[in-house]
Amino acid sequence: MIARRDFCKAFAAAAALAPLVSPVKASVQAGQAVPTLLWVRRGADEATIDYSTDDGFRAISWMLRDVKAGVVGTPAWSLLQQWSWMQAWLAAYGTHARFDIHSGLRTKATNDYYEGALASYHLPDSNMVFRAGDFSSPSVSSEYMGRLAYLSQQGGVGFYMRNFTHTDVRGRVVFWRSK
Repeated sequence: MIARRDFCKAFAAAAALAPLVSPVKASVQAGQAVPTLLWVRRGADEATIDYSTDDGFRAISWMLRDVKAGVVGTPAWSLLQQWSWMQAWLAAYGTHARFDIHSGLRTKATNDYYEGALASYHLPDSNMVFRAGDFSSPSVSSEYMGRLAYLSQQGGVGFYMRNFTHTDVRGRVVFWRSK
């Protein structure tokens, strides 16, 4: 686990620059490759996936499917980049954090069943692209993950007391706390 003091220093330094550009966007603009590996688990399925390949993209799409409805959609590339940037950032400080996926794509019926927001970014657009995911990590607290997601300045971050984190790539940076 990363020391709280180190996180606070990094967060404060990045927060001072946050209005200028996010760390993920800065990496792309600087010509640095944003990692394309994700270590994820969904139920009994666990894998490290390189989503930059066709097979890898199909695999991560499957892991982020609507399990209840049996529907596979297309995760937004920027959502995958945010998650892989988060894992890479943690790894740089010695913490290897698997993301246990709770939710990715949701059909309208599934979203209604779980009483999700009417304008949820889990819902696919007309091209079946969705822009949100919920996850937890056995090695990093949801509070810490939420703060790291906020640091990326990609969109919405939900801090949930049931020990999972929501991220979406809506563009507008917001956060909330919930049960």
